[in-house]
Amino acid sequence: MDMIRLFGNKVFLRVTVSVFFSLFCLSSFGKCEDKVREFYVEYMQNAGRNPELNEALCEAHITSELRVQLGNYIAATDVDPVLRAQDVCDYGIESLSVTDLSDDWYMVRYKWDSNSEYIEIPLKASEYDGTMKISYITPLWLGNRYGDILLRKE
Repeated sequence: MDMIRLFGNKVFLRVTVSVFFSLFCLSSFGKCEDKVREFYVEYMQNAGRNPELNEALCEAHITSELRVQLGNYIAATDVDPVLRAQDVCDYGIESLSVTDLSDDWYMVRYKWDSNSEYIEIPLKASEYDGTMKISYITPLWLGNRYGDILLRKE
């Protein structure tokens, strides 16, 4: 009887641990993806109403190194590299989606209107102490390329 109880306790413990880790993984799945989407919604809303608010938003959610690079991209292209556009529209926010690609890379997609092609913006983002930080946004001239190979400095 003790052997059955011991075996039963081991099975119970394994099942309990498995369920706990499964729930933990499910609760953290998509968390950064959701935060990237929330960032983009707020950024797009600010861009349409009060663009100055995006400075604090970017300071909170974009690494300082990337903020410098984005300034250079704007000077080179006259386009907001976060949006890959000069302005925004309400349909862009409605059509916004974020997809997990792999290894902290995400694809942000939105449309200008229902008949337009998607604007796609690959980026790298991670969570640090509960805060999502974007560390890389693929420049317009690299199209839809993504991956850590883009992070290498020549």
